Amino acid sequence: MSDILSQTLLKKLGGLIKNLPTTLPCGAKENPIVKYFSDLDNDTNEGPYYTFNKSWECVFQVSEERKQLLVLRGKHGMNLVHAYLAHFSKVSGIEDNNGLFLMAEHVEALTKVIEAV
Repeated sequence: MSDILSQTLLKKLGGLIKNLPTTLPCGAKENPIVKYFSDLDNDTNEGPYYTFNKSWECVFQVSEERKQLLVLRGKHGMNLVHAYLAHFSKVSGIEDNNGLFLMAEHVEALTKVIEAV
């Protein structure tokens, strides 16, 4: 499953991010993506998926309209989200309790949002 997430879904997401329209704004340093996707530490006893999912929910557990507004270009936008996903997809223990599968579902959902923009 790790290969599917890292080589297929993350690759597709990376391609979509690379080709975001220049009409979309760049992310600012003060947006929720930066706030929740900058810390790569897995400092919880709950496991890496818990750490990942907590950040994911703080940013993306919003209405579909709001999700589309989070599709931002640049290092403070979707590039940061992609880097966060790539990091956590390789963290030891992420496969426990279907964590990698659940991450893949988040990536697929984000891909659909970006494609809709």
